[in-house]
Amino acid sequence: MKKYLFTLLGKLLCLSLVAQAQLELPAIFSDNMVLQQKMAIPVWGKSCRGCEVNVSFDGFSLKTKTDKNGNWKINMPAHTAGGPFQLQVSSQKQRLVFQNILVGEVWLCAGQSNMEFRLEQTKNAKQEISQADNAQIRLFRMTPRASARPLAKVVFSDTLLSDLQAGKFYEPTSWQLCTPETAAKFSAVGYYFGKQLQQKLNVPIGLICNAVGGTTTQAYIDSASLASHPQLRQFVDKDWLQKAQDIHPWVLERSNENLALVLQDATPNRKLLHPFAGSFLFNNGIKPLAPFAIKGVIWYQGESNATHPEIHTPLFETLVKSWRKTWNQSDFPIYTVQLPAIANRSGWPAFRASQFELSQKISNVGMIVSIDTGDSLDVHPTDKKPIGERLSLLALAKTYQLPLDYSGPIFKEYQQKGNQVELWFDFASKLQTNDGLNPKGFLLQGFNLGGTEASFFYPEKITLFSDKIILTLPSDKQVTQINYAWLPNPKCNIVNEANLPLMPFKIALKGNF
Repeated sequence: MKKYLFTLLGKLLCLSLVAQAQLELPAIFSDNMVLQQKMAIPVWGKSCRGCEVNVSFDGFSLKTKTDKNGNWKINMPAHTAGGPFQLQVSSQKQRLVFQNILVGEVWLCAGQSNMEFRLEQTKNAKQEISQADNAQIRLFRMTPRASARPLAKVVFSDTLLSDLQAGKFYEPTSWQLCTPETAAKFSAVGYYFGKQLQQKLNVPIGLICNAVGGTTTQAYIDSASLASHPQLRQFVDKDWLQKAQDIHPWVLERSNENLALVLQDATPNRKLLHPFAGSFLFNNGIKPLAPFAIKGVIWYQGESNATHPEIHTPLFETLVKSWRKTWNQSDFPIYTVQLPAIANRSGWPAFRASQFELSQKISNVGMIVSIDTGDSLDVHPTDKKPIGERLSLLALAKTYQLPLDYSGPIFKEYQQKGNQVELWFDFASKLQTNDGLNPKGFLLQGFNLGGTEASFFYPEKITLFSDKIILTLPSDKQVTQINYAWLPNPKCNIVNEANLPLMPFKIALKGNF
């Protein structure tokens, strides 16, 4: 009887709290925000159960009633670019007013540390920051709480673990005008991307940065999608740190360090909540954003998954499906960054190939090449301007249909004539070198004429034409494979007229079977 009374009192208390709930909207709604143009504008939140909620924007109003849990949502009609406007949301006892709103193009900037990498950390930062005053660009920066960052040799405290359980991972944030102060702390790739979009489109640009250093692709995917995939369910197993096979050793090491207290706890069904864990960033950072209307996504991630390129295909395919389902905006564009050059990363050539194959396979997914922007010793190259600007070229050409060169040369086919091989490419207008020196980047693989020794060697000659390359092969070798930039840290310099680099590739020659 007592148990029944306690249960009844608990339910009555919950109902009372719902009935008295304050009018609330997600953090993505604030002063200075940018709303996506030419799309329905979802506005949603919580209020008292069964209460009427009214939303007004630019002279147009709609109303609805909350459900039994106090949730409500209204789709305001599409609007053209412009502003500033005011958004009003009111219930029976409250009214929220959001000021200085613009309507334009909204993009999500997501990934790991190279997307998070701040403008103030980059090459030529001082000059760029001094010019970063543009009220037509607005920034929404989601950053982890300092104590929740997965740092080396740090053990998450009981308090922090409780906070992660309660969803308290990110710092409170709001939309900010783009100024030298706010741009300095924002994603450099995102800033350069948005700056060029704003200049070319001449409409307001809203950038949402949700990037966390070191994070994995699986952290950004919803748990149901991971659990239903035979290759990916390992990432949402309650003992994923012990059982998952396809995890970067560095990710395992850092996660074990941070979760030492949990791993020592013998409590059954303990949760190994961590920024690198499957679905963690989806639950804390992606799901709360949707269905806020966006145009698309730029994605710079892969370093923490590159040791297992074979699992990247199902991971990225599932990520794309997960996000498009979450937003319910059909196949919005997702533009990715192929990993740059770096020494001592043996799996990166294969991972780069996986990134390119997926960009060709999945609808409305594109990729830019960054092989010429890396740092041999640092996984965080400081020259982020080419990355952001190449992503913007891709978006401007593919999403906004502007007549711009957006891709470097991509290998198409070859023809062998004796000891010469002609290579043909797409996007190969006026092939040249970016440094004025002889072309480099090709490495051949094969055998000596006796077939007793395998080796790598260089072409005798590389000749660039406007739309093709001719390689002269050594006459004392049997060449079986041609590689271009197919190394962790290749030295390559071939570009097209737009100064966009030739994409890494390898081809197996047909041989003399």
